[in-house]
Amino acid sequence: MEINELFEKNKNTIINLGVVILALFIAFKIYSGINEKINLLAQQKDIELKKNEVAEEIVGFEGKIEGYKKVLVKKELSAVMGSISVIAKQCSVKVLSIKPNKEEPYADYIKSTFDLTIDAPNYHALGNFISKIENYQDPYFIDGLTINSSGSGGTKDVNVGLNISLKISTISYL
Repeated sequence: MEINELFEKNKNTIINLGVVILALFIAFKIYSGINEKINLLAQQKDIELKKNEVAEEIVGFEGKIEGYKKVLVKKELSAVMGSISVIAKQCSVKVLSIKPNKEEPYADYIKSTFDLTIDAPNYHALGNFISKIENYQDPYFIDGLTINSSGSGGTKDVNVGLNISLKISTISYL
């Protein structure tokens, strides 16, 4: 009897305790579901932020590409010859001939090559000429180089002239 009396006496407390436990269980389930959604949203936010970073990089690259397109325009042969002649004069190099070769088309650009024959008084002038060609505002590339001494074989003069054949190329965007 004591148990029944104890039960009757604390009936409301036991029911209240059961309701509180049930409410806690339901709250935990709701919290778990919402917490999962919050974690999923945080992951989606991180993914979207990474996508935005990539999109910003792409926009930056597009700007750089547009800049290169402006620099890599097709040059007339006379403009190329003029540029090379100016550089040659600055370096005390004499241009003997410039011969254009067939253009090589690629997917996004055209490579134009030129055979160039020059006379240089010494290796220093040649090095200076090559350096200025490769660092010129228009993109020029040295693809080949052949050096022949134009002096007599028996002299020990360091400043013997040099006869140089160069293969120079430039690219232009399509």
